[in-house]
Amino acid sequence: MQSWFGSSSSSDNKKKLKKVFEEYGKKSGDEIRLEKKDLKAAFEYLGALMPGYKAASALKYIDTDKSGYIKGAELDALVDYAYNSGYNRSNSLF
Repeated sequence: MQSWFGSSSSSDNKKKLKKVFEEYGKKSGDEIRLEKKDLKAAFEYLGALMPGYKAASALKYIDTDKSGYIKGAELDALVDYAYNSGYNRSNSLF
């Protein structure tokens, strides 16, 4: 198991989380869009025990315009949500 956070600062950890979500999202013009299946795959990659639940929960709380996907400023809210949910420690996977 490879640790991807280690002892980095919270800013570095959030940048790493954002990169993971960007890699799983779909590019639409200049922005990244993450649908539920993309979120589920990203949370699975991060080591979530219930990635489908985390994806549904993220959409419920972060998709403020109810478009069915996370995009734009919502991506920063997703990073904060994941970070505050515990994907900020060395026990998470990269």
